[in-house]
Amino acid sequence: MFKQVQHALLRFERVVERQRYWRALRDTLTLLFPFVLIGAYVSFLNQAIFQRNGFLNRIYYLSHWVPGFKHLTTYTTMLNLSINGIIAIIGAFAAANFVARSAQRDNLLAGLTAAISFMMLNINYNYFSNHGQATGSRFLENNLGTQGIFLALLVGLITGWLFSHLARRPHVHQQLEDQTHLLKRARQSWVPMVSALLLFSLIGYGISFVSKGGLNGLFYAVFTLPFSNPGASVLAIIGVGSLSNLYWLIGIMGPVDFSGNSATSTVQNLEYALQHGSAWGAPNPVTLHTLFDAFANVGGPGMTLALLIAILWRSHNRNYRTVAKTSALPVLFNINQPLLVGLPIAYSPILAIPFLLAPIASMLVTWVALKLQWMPPVVYPVSKTMPGFLTGWLGTGGDWRALLVSVLNIAIATAIYLPFVLLANHVDEGGQADA
Repeated sequence: MFKQVQHALLRFERVVERQRYWRALRDTLTLLFPFVLIGAYVSFLNQAIFQRNGFLNRIYYLSHWVPGFKHLTTYTTMLNLSINGIIAIIGAFAAANFVARSAQRDNLLAGLTAAISFMMLNINYNYFSNHGQATGSRFLENNLGTQGIFLALLVGLITGWLFSHLARRPHVHQQLEDQTHLLKRARQSWVPMVSALLLFSLIGYGISFVSKGGLNGLFYAVFTLPFSNPGASVLAIIGVGSLSNLYWLIGIMGPVDFSGNSATSTVQNLEYALQHGSAWGAPNPVTLHTLFDAFANVGGPGMTLALLIAILWRSHNRNYRTVAKTSALPVLFNINQPLLVGLPIAYSPILAIPFLLAPIASMLVTWVALKLQWMPPVVYPVSKTMPGFLTGWLGTGGDWRALLVSVLNIAIATAIYLPFVLLANHVDEGGQADA
């Protein structure tokens, strides 16, 4: 039975890989990997070390003795914004580039057109609408980073489609470009260029009347609706957590902040613990924070620390091992974007299954432990960059049973990921099944 499922998944993977637009998505994510990896290390430095509430700073009091700590904070913040803050623009460029190239159209002009079109969607039109007085920023900067990857890929695919169908002739590459050939390229591609720029500028301007955050902000407003109040129902919490992970799979990264520290139920739990000196008996043991945030995000969404362990333990896929080794440190501190785009997990028919199943298993195990009172609930606030397997332990005030549940969750999640990692051993570096 298992072999039949294995062969079915491999066949499905091969069918998907032959789809031109799907292949463009996968190639785009792979191209983004080095930039996302560098950005992940910068985020780790900035958030875990050079922020006053960073996990390592709190442990070693780095801000008290590291020379130039404030300048390093400013510098790493600048790096974080400049690298991670424009990653979606690169995604739009690359997606259009790959689609146009597969159709033998001018891929360079397609990529540039997509990048400009994406920027047009994220112009802050309210900057110009205050009776001629410019206010705020000219662009919606929050939409240009990882939060905008989904929309950027969509813009890239549509722009590539326009070039594939509206460009007059196939594009012929030349090793040495001259002015005549460059002008010829412009003449052959002016129709899809103008069409894309006009389409996305009109959409961006129209959306500005209903959403100050642009089209991406409107997306996120819709996507966050199901997360408003899951309550204490374990099924609702599992549904909300799974929906959030599904968003990450399609490139909608971070629509909801699961810090949990501002929720009413979390505040009540903290007040109780401070008054009684213990997390035992907290009034809200089962919440989105105590199940999903504290125990089902170890290594980032999808329990990807378990995926990292499974790859380093049993994978023979060279690409998988390369991505896992280079991404290990950020993943340990819950920054897993390199795995999402490098393997990639996003848009993967195979890895999407354990990415959704592993957190569900972790939430169920944690729910049973809380219901049977094997451990107290997480009540104390912790740093976002704290290694995920320590969140339960420190969030309960150092209860060893919470640490044991975290380790058990990682072990179960690793077992869930392992068959799919082994399945990747049957796929060579080109994505085709071995004979």
